[in-house]
Amino acid sequence: MSESRYPVSATFKVLDGYDLYRSDNLIVALVVVESQYGRDLRLYRWMKRKEQWKVDLCRMSVKRWKWAEVAAKAAEFIEKYGLKGGSAAGPEPAED
Repeated sequence: MSESRYPVSATFKVLDGYDLYRSDNLIVALVVVESQYGRDLRLYRWMKRKEQWKVDLCRMSVKRWKWAEVAAKAAEFIEKYGLKGGSAAGPEPAED
């Protein structure tokens, strides 16, 4: 993996990124990458295992997502279910 703020595959060059969540053991981020095939917007989730970052849940392209609709639906659910502030589900468990 390339050494940067986002531990993506060495086949990608990180152009930019935004942390949706970051802790000592977990990163969830939107990352703009460039490869021999062009630029892409990707969603990643990494967990730190044995002092190394590993892709945990996803590493998928999201550039074609309808972001206005995603944001509107998220806002609707936050309002509808009273999800404002805090983390009612609790933190992610740390793995060894």
